[in-house]
Amino acid sequence: MLSNYPNIMEQMNKVEKILQSSIRSKQPLVNQATQELLASGGKRLRPLLMLVSSMLGEYIEERILPIAAAIEILHMATLVHDDIIDDAHLRRNSETVQSKWGKDVAVFTGDFLLCKAFLLISSYNDIANIKKLAKAMRVICEGEIQQYQHRYKTNLSVIGYLKRIAAKTAILFSISGYVGAYEAKCSKRIINACANFGMNMGMAFQITDDILDFTGKRTVLGKPINSDWAQGIYTLPIIYALKDKKYGDEMRKCLEEDMDLKEKASVINELVFRSGGIAYARKMAQKYINKAYDNLNILPPGPSREVMEDMIERLINREK
Repeated sequence: MLSNYPNIMEQMNKVEKILQSSIRSKQPLVNQATQELLASGGKRLRPLLMLVSSMLGEYIEERILPIAAAIEILHMATLVHDDIIDDAHLRRNSETVQSKWGKDVAVFTGDFLLCKAFLLISSYNDIANIKKLAKAMRVICEGEIQQYQHRYKTNLSVIGYLKRIAAKTAILFSISGYVGAYEAKCSKRIINACANFGMNMGMAFQITDDILDFTGKRTVLGKPINSDWAQGIYTLPIIYALKDKKYGDEMRKCLEEDMDLKEKASVINELVFRSGGIAYARKMAQKYINKAYDNLNILPPGPSREVMEDMIERLINREK
C-alpha cells in the first residue's frame, strides 16, 4: 500500500520501532507475550490513519509518532482482553495470549499494554487528547460489556448492533483520524472530516469482518469461521435472518437447539444466505463506504487522501 509513498512508509517504520521499544517489560513472561503479540502482525490501520491525517496540517514527527504507536498499543490491549472474554484460541493465525499462557497472564498483559499506551500519550500529548483517548477506551469497554450481556439473545435490533460496533470498533478509528488532524492544527472542517472518515471506515470494516465470519477462510481471517455465533455473538447477517418472516423462526430454533456444531453451522449459513442476511450486510457496509468517500471529498488532494482512498479499496477487496 505504501510503496508509492516512501515518506509515509518511513514514518510507519519509525512507529514500528517505537512499538517494539515501548512494550518491553522487565518481567520475562509479560515481555514474551507482548513481543509475540507484536510479531504476529496486524494491519496497523489506526496508526496509519492518524499519521496521514496529521500530514494534512503541521506535521511534527516528535509528537505524532509516539501517539500513533500508543493508539496501536491501545488496540492490542483491547484484542487481548477481547480474546479472554471470547475464550479465543487463534488471532492472526497465531495462538492467543490467553490460550498459550492462561487468562491470568492475559489479563496482566492487557493491563500492561494499557499502562504503556497512556504513558506514551502523557509524555507527548496535551490533556485534551488524553481525555479523548480515555473516553474512547471507556466507550470500547462499555461496548464489550454490552456485547457480553447480549450473548445468545435473539431479539437484537439492527440499530442495537450498529451502536455496538460503533463502540467496539469504529470509535478507535474515529479517534485516530481526529487526534491526527487535531495535533496538526488543521481546521475544524478537516478535523471533523478525518474523524468521520475513521468512524465510517470502522463501521464498514467491522460489518465486512462479520460477513467474512460466514464467507471467509480461516487463513485469511486468522481465526476460525463461524466463531461469532458459536460464542453467542449475533452479528448483522444473523440479526437480519432472525427478523425475516419466512426464515426467522427456523433461525431462532436452530440457534437455541443443542445439536452437532458442524450440522448447526451448515443450517445457519444456509438460512443466513437464503434470508438475504449476507446481501443486506453487504449493502450496509457499502453505505458506510460511500459515506467515507464523501468525507474524503472534503480533504485536499495529495498523498494523505490517496492513502485513505487505498485503505477503503483494500477494505472492499477483503470481501471479494
